[in-house]
This record gives sequence, structure tokens and C-alpha cells, in this order.
Amino acid sequence: MSQQGGYRRRPGTPGLPVRSIRPFKSSEQYLEAMKEDLAEWLRDLYGLDIDAANFLQVLETGLVLCQHANNVTEAALAFLAEAPVQAQRIPMPRTGVSCNGAAQPRTFQARDNVSNFIQWCRKEMGIQEVLMFETEDLVLRKNVKNVVLCLLELGRRAWRFGVAAPTLVHLEEEIDEELRHELALPPPDPPPPPGEPLYMPSAVLHGQVV
Repeated sequence: MSQQGGYRRRPGTPGLPVRSIRPFKSSEQYLEAMKEDLAEWLRDLYGLDIDAANFLQVLETGLVLCQHANNVTEAALAFLAEAPVQAQRIPMPRTGVSCNGAAQPRTFQARDNVSNFIQWCRKEMGIQEVLMFETEDLVLRKNVKNVVLCLLELGRRAWRFGVAAPTLVHLEEEIDEELRHELALPPPDPPPPPGEPLYMPSAVLHGQVV
């Protein structure tokens, strides 16, 4: 595999691809690329007029976030009904999120929607704190990085019970599968119990987003 796709071969190990430590010139460029991927994902899921430029504006009322949380919950409950044994091994939500559909940007209602989504991510999806964000991080743009990382982690977890995932999640899975194949590694371990980390984004591990 060449440097295309954000990873390269390990020096001295022919044929073995690993994630590049710096596929982008800066963490800002990497963050922008993740925003573009998430925007495309949400656009495909919900028909939104969203891109990297207006990504935060579209999300700041919390309406899209709550809608997605409730759709993920529906998918999880359907998965539970179809595969109860498998479902016991996967952190998954059992309840949805209440949402004020009339919320306007930077109002109490918007903050309440975002807060409800955040609590759902913590309690129902078990997303670890290092990937979580706070209400003001989105509403006042205080910590865009963690907004992006939280949504990516949610995409990874929800994919396990049938919800479409961002392209970056698919790419990570393809890289991991190729590594397992070339190294003749066994399949990945079962998911950890609720509350334990499911997957730490390679961008965080390698210092691409700081």
C-alpha cells in the first residue's frame, strides 16, 4: 500500500502497511479532513445541507445529534431482538434522547439538546471521557476536536449493530483487517463490557490531533 489513504509501509518490512504518523501537514488539516468525512456521512444519512464549513452550525442546536442518537437506539434495539446473544457483548443504548425540536442556535433549548446527547453518549453508549465533549465545546466552539472524535467513536460503536458509519471508520477497519491478514493474527477480541474503551482513534494515539 502506498502513502495514499493516510498510511505507509513500515521501513524494513516489505508489504506491511501501518498508519502514517503524519499523513497531513498539521493537526488542523487532519481535523478538517475528519470534519469533511463526518459532514458527508450526516449528509448521506439525513439529507442535510452540511459540509466542513458549516459543520458546527448545523449541529449546534442539537437537533441532528438527538435525531441520530434516537436512530442509533432504534437500530440497537432491533439488533438486540434479532441477535440477543451477540448484543450482550456490545455496549449499546436501551433508551433514546428527549429533544426540543424548536431549539434555535445558542439558546437554552439548544444547550439542553446538546447536553442530553452528551449524557446519552456517556451513559447509553459508554464512550470514554477522553473522547467526550461538553456543551460549550460545540455551542461556543471551545473544543471542536472532541466534538469530532466523539462522533467518530459513536460511528464506530453504532456500526456494530447496523448503522452506517463514516468513511474513516471503514478505512480503519480495512487497515486493521489487512494488518491481521498479513501478520496472520487471530480475529479481534470481543468488545469490552460497557464503560470500557472500545477503540482509541489512531489519530489520537499517534498525536495527529492534539
